[in-house]
Amino acid sequence: MFRIAIKGILGRKARLILTSLAVILGTSFLAGTSVFSDTLNRTFDNLFSDVFKNVDSYVRSTQVIEGNFGQEERQRIPLELVDLVKKVPGVSDAVPDVQAFARIIGKDGKPLGSDGQGPPTFGSVAMKFKGALWTISQGEWPMGPKDVALDEASAKNGKYVVGDTVKVVAQSGSREFTLVGIASYGDVRSPGGATFALFDPTTASEFLAKPGLFDDILVSGDGSKSDVELAKAINAAIPAKYKTETLTGAQITAETQDQIGSALSFFGILLKTFSFIALGVGCFVIYNVFSISAAQRQRENALLRAIGASRKQITRTMLIESIAVGLIGSIIGLVAGIGLSAGLSALLRAVNIDIPNGGLVVSQNTVVSTIIIGLIVTVLSAILPARRAGKVPPLAAMRATALEIAAPGRKRLITGFASIILGIAVVGFVMSGASNSYLGIGILLVFIGTIVLGPIIARPVALFLGRPAARFRGITGVMARQNSARNPKRTSRTASPVLIGVALVTAVTALAASIKGQIDDVFTAQFKGDYAISTDARGFGGLSPTLAIDLNKLPQVEKATGFGFLTVKIDGKGQYLTTVTPETVDGVWDIGLINATYADLKTSNIFLSEKTAKRKNISVGAVVQTTFADGVTRPLTVSGIYVNNEIGDYVANSHLVDGTPVVMFDVGVYIKTKAGADKAETVAALTAAVKKYGQGDLLTKQEYINKQSGQVNQLLGLIYGLLMLSVIISIVGIIITLLLSVFERQRELGLLRAVGMTRSQVRTTVRWESVITSLLGAVLGIILGIGLGWVIVFALKDQGLTSFKLPVGPTIVIMVMSFIVGLFAAIYPAWRATRVNILDALNTN
Repeated sequence: MFRIAIKGILGRKARLILTSLAVILGTSFLAGTSVFSDTLNRTFDNLFSDVFKNVDSYVRSTQVIEGNFGQEERQRIPLELVDLVKKVPGVSDAVPDVQAFARIIGKDGKPLGSDGQGPPTFGSVAMKFKGALWTISQGEWPMGPKDVALDEASAKNGKYVVGDTVKVVAQSGSREFTLVGIASYGDVRSPGGATFALFDPTTASEFLAKPGLFDDILVSGDGSKSDVELAKAINAAIPAKYKTETLTGAQITAETQDQIGSALSFFGILLKTFSFIALGVGCFVIYNVFSISAAQRQRENALLRAIGASRKQITRTMLIESIAVGLIGSIIGLVAGIGLSAGLSALLRAVNIDIPNGGLVVSQNTVVSTIIIGLIVTVLSAILPARRAGKVPPLAAMRATALEIAAPGRKRLITGFASIILGIAVVGFVMSGASNSYLGIGILLVFIGTIVLGPIIARPVALFLGRPAARFRGITGVMARQNSARNPKRTSRTASPVLIGVALVTAVTALAASIKGQIDDVFTAQFKGDYAISTDARGFGGLSPTLAIDLNKLPQVEKATGFGFLTVKIDGKGQYLTTVTPETVDGVWDIGLINATYADLKTSNIFLSEKTAKRKNISVGAVVQTTFADGVTRPLTVSGIYVNNEIGDYVANSHLVDGTPVVMFDVGVYIKTKAGADKAETVAALTAAVKKYGQGDLLTKQEYINKQSGQVNQLLGLIYGLLMLSVIISIVGIIITLLLSVFERQRELGLLRAVGMTRSQVRTTVRWESVITSLLGAVLGIILGIGLGWVIVFALKDQGLTSFKLPVGPTIVIMVMSFIVGLFAAIYPAWRATRVNILDALNTN
């Protein structure tokens, strides 16, 4: 039987290739993401190993606040510690270092890099030192308050050469410097596409942070002590009041590598999640092909049974074929994935995200896991068709048909409805207060039930969807309609990948529409001003607080107020604290204060959102112990409760950090103009003020609201792009099914051609059959997707998402796209159908 299986595989090479396509597409994306992630991890590991190779010790504060998404806010250390460290026996040299926000403005007046949505924009220290992180490739080191050096990529992108004047924006405002040097970081022009403005230590401290304060101290030893001994000696020499720690060069290297690895792992997990979704969609294609294959080989298998083959032998024969398909598809997918990874690396370089040089990393784990996953997916998809093939009776050899004609049974009906009812019950259980973690189980059960019921639903829905074709396309439309409905199992299985893809796309679209609708409603109600200056920076950098101060001096402006964010620790946990200026925010932004006014927000006070106050059982007059980035814990008295928590759960006075080492940026400035102010003059004055700082977008109120809701589209575009592979596999599934269907119906097509059907009519019939199948999956997918979107919106009500918006326009677009997919998928099968030789087809048994 093994030889029969091998001969069967070799005798049906076209079917082997077609079936392998689904495996190839799924495993190529999986392998590509694994290779790409491993390559990035290794190259950045090597980069930081090289960068810190001459750093023997690393001194920093132990006072750190861990915010959301892995963000850290670490207290800075004073300059006086540098001289103290230099006196430690075994220390050759020590220099202070700063890693802070700075934005380089290009010669065209546009800032380099991007706000919050790309690689960060840094300001740092560059000076001659054995353990220096930077090397000067052109010019010299920055030495004075007017000097700056740029990384190579930023100098090139900004069209700067040594001697040019460069504008840089930081927390303290914007300044112009003379470019004295161009630097490189290890062997790259700039690490990961980030921009770097580099200064001498004194300028960096004063311009980027606070005078006399630094993030860390880099230490180079004289070789008399080991790294561990040197770190212990430095720790012992620094008084405990400074609250510092000293790491070895190996420790800071490993920590930096781990941080980069954690950031990259999220990206890798996201890509792999969609890889497995694509493989799941591919399962239906593989299952469908093997089911069709089993039906078409019914007589062949029956003859084998008649001459003595057992059921198990027939089943094993088909499973051997599935192993061959899985193995070949996985190997080709692995090779294609390596090519995909190389393409992604080239794409990053094309968009100026510079990554260290190095070859692709194809690990043993990637090779083994890709092949094993591909094999498992293929074999599992083929088990049921193989079992059915083994059950064929010997008498089936006498039949002249090879059609899969078994009707859906009662067992399928009961199982499908039971799964849907159980899933709905789980979803209802979650809505009544149970943990959202059960939601995925409920949704999965509903999907499984719908797919199980697919063959029962397929016939009536296909007949309904085929009515326009039957009415307007005549006999070809009638035949396409009947062909789609006469084998509901096959039609359902072919439509299932489309169903899954469309359901996920529709659910995401519904969620995005709901979020955008709520953003529109919220900002329209709360923002009372006329203009806004927007930045996408979140958590790192932003607008200088002095921008709002300058705007308030304009004669056209009644009020301009900035919103800032600080990372603080409350109840032992990192939190975001929103800062406002009470004197200017009133009348510009409404947070829905309850029995309080903005004037109640003194520097010793804090406002709490109503939701947080209820959850923590805190009332007005209570004291909230709040620890800031300078390590100081300040008791803030609750002086007001507010309803609109879209800006955050805690609000404090922006003057609270005046005179402290805490650095604060504004994430937006909101402006209310004076009544009667000339619009053209106002816009010109505001534009000039923004241009002075070199960053931020001046927007009208409606433009600002549109931008906030439009940010959802970026996430939507990413998800659409990642789901595209599933859509491609769905198209491949339809193509394969139609090709096998054409092969199966050769005699039928020959008879139709013999009685006068033209090639054009044959093409039309196959084309409309494809469209009906695609629309079947789309209709069911849209219904499921809308339901799924509503459930997700409901589950997010505690996060502030309170209303569901039906995406009517996008839903129509999805239907139209499904129609186009059906037409596209039918191109080659329809052409093949017209190539059927009439005489040969009539001789087919």
